[in-house]
Amino acid sequence: MKRYSLLITLLSITAAFLLSGCSVLAALQPTATVTPSPTFTPTLPPPTPTPTPTEVPYFVEATVFSGELQVPILIYHRFIPDFDGETTSMKMQYSEFKRELQALYDAGFSLISLKSWIEGTFIVPEGRKPLIITMDDAWFSDQIYINDDGTPSEYSAIGIMWKFANEHPEFGFNATLFAIMGDKYYGDILLANQQRFIVSDGNAWKDKLGNTMVWALENGIEVGNHTFLHPRLSEVKDNADIQYQLSQNDYYARTFLERVGRSDLYEKMDNIIALPEGKWPETQSGKNVILNYINPEGKSVMAVMEAYNMDAVQFTPSFFSEGFNPYAIPRITASPYFVNYIVENKDLLPTAQVCKLGPLHEEMANDQATLAAKVEEAVASGVCLEGVYHVNGFIFFVKDGTLSVHSTPPADLPALAETATSMP
Repeated sequence: MKRYSLLITLLSITAAFLLSGCSVLAALQPTATVTPSPTFTPTLPPPTPTPTPTEVPYFVEATVFSGELQVPILIYHRFIPDFDGETTSMKMQYSEFKRELQALYDAGFSLISLKSWIEGTFIVPEGRKPLIITMDDAWFSDQIYINDDGTPSEYSAIGIMWKFANEHPEFGFNATLFAIMGDKYYGDILLANQQRFIVSDGNAWKDKLGNTMVWALENGIEVGNHTFLHPRLSEVKDNADIQYQLSQNDYYARTFLERVGRSDLYEKMDNIIALPEGKWPETQSGKNVILNYINPEGKSVMAVMEAYNMDAVQFTPSFFSEGFNPYAIPRITASPYFVNYIVENKDLLPTAQVCKLGPLHEEMANDQATLAAKVEEAVASGVCLEGVYHVNGFIFFVKDGTLSVHSTPPADLPALAETATSMP
């Protein structure tokens, strides 16, 4: 019986092996160790070095005047409507004045102040030529009259210039009025339909004149001394009378500013004298009274306007010219003939040019020594001509290979960095 049971057990085991196939054998074999494939690590290129930025050459622009430096100084007197007569040496039609402004603008002229020419600080835009306009025998309403809205009237010469300058900004707006304070009232009422001015009753004209002077001094108009009563100084024998003509004129002018509460403008009254009819006193002592005259603010005589030049054109040399004499400055009586002459001979007068100075470091663009060296380099290399150089508030003068510093920027003003440019 035991043998039988053992046989049955063996047969059962054998059957189980046959039914499971090789899986049992495989299960009894040892498990193989799986070796993982190596992970691929990409090789990165070396880092690209940061390039050093290329320095862009830095230049500054200088405005240059070269050649013979001279200017036409025009002198006007009164102005009239076209229906009120013909243009003469003393009175000019409004239409003729407009024509002359247009002709001078078209010829490339731009206005500068008389003071800037005397001091050698004048400048105009590139391609333009300097021009000075003066008016004698002020104050007449046909020369300057201020409307109630604060603008100069179109029935006055200054108003015509003001409008023209706003329409042609490159022309600029400057003029010098030489005043005679003791010989007239001021027309304070405009009759627009008649293009005329009349004087009202009382003292209203004094307030009007005072406010007109304020507008002028605050808007680019210089005021000079043309004596109190316009005597012919060659016939004045007493030196005290010459002194009176100058000092009384200055004193009286300031009373009008004081009347309207603007005595602060006294300092704008420069000491420039226009001789009546362009004539000096006969004696040297009489001439010395003029040359040594001190105005109420303690200013010495800056310049004396001399001849009218009614028979020939004489241009005025500059501060930088060998023949410059501030005490004998010629002017040209404005007329159609002389203005046409100036236009036709414009090439005799200097034109503002631009010279690029550099390269230099930007932080040195306002350094006097650096700019002077660059001016010298430009002239020596032939890139730019000798002459007057305006650059970043400095004025240099180069003549015969020698550079001098004429003026530097005022201490209270920054140098004009906007004149600097970078070249591509």
